[in-house]
Amino acid sequence: MRQRYFLAAASALLVSGCLVKGRAGTTSSNRSAPPPASSEPPPPAMAEQPPPAPPPAQPAVVAPPPEEHKNHGQARKEEVHERNEARKDAKEAEKDAKKAEKAADKAEKKADKAEAKADKAEAKADKAEAKADKAEAKADKAEAKADKAEAKADKAEKKADKAEGGKSEKAKGKK
Repeated sequence: MRQRYFLAAASALLVSGCLVKGRAGTTSSNRSAPPPASSEPPPPAMAEQPPPAPPPAQPAVVAPPPEEHKNHGQARKEEVHERNEARKDAKEAEKDAKKAEKAADKAEKKADKAEAKADKAEAKADKAEAKADKAEAKADKAEAKADKAEAKADKAEKKADKAEGGKSEKAKGKK
């Protein structure tokens, strides 16, 4: 715990020293005169900071750059061009995906519309078939009624013939 506290305090002092030292070298509009110089000479900076670490070891095999350019501008130009091409291709792919999705939605709506139309036609056909069945039943009923009326007429005709035949026999018997 003490080590952490000491480390935090030391780093805070180090950072604040850097900030104060950084401000002292610049002129600001708020100050009219530079800060007063202290009578003590500043401590050497090398004594406080450890020497920089050696650069990390690079791998033995380093791939050479694909193309050597005479200046950085050419390489930058190609990088920007490649990024722009990639962005353009991605945008086109997104546009094509949206277009395909829209076409799929349109086809689905068309299929739904055709299905609804088929359902409507089927309902209409069912209704027409029911109407035809009803008309056929009515025709059968009318035919049965006509047959019944014909039978009744035949019966009445036989009765009339019988009645007429009976009168003529009675008339013969009286003579």
